[in-house]
Amino acid sequence: GDIYWNGAIRPLAGGTEALFDQLKVESVKQPQPEVHIRGDQNTRYEFVGRTILAAQRAGIAKVAFVIEPPPKS
Repeated sequence: GDIYWNGAIRPLAGGTEALFDQLKVESVKQPQPEVHIRGDQNTRYEFVGRTILAAQRAGIAKVAFVIEPPPKS
């Protein structure tokens, strides 16, 4: 359920509301940046949904999922 901004080491304090605030700032830039959601195999869909909702509320037009194969053993 942690949210990280731009690959930060520490989670974004304030969760989805803090994410919304940052996305509002980004949403007015031209060209507008795209939001990339990356979740591990234990991520609950609820948190993905909250992230997408924050992006929609902020006016972000493009949301993408980053899918990486599991690490090789």
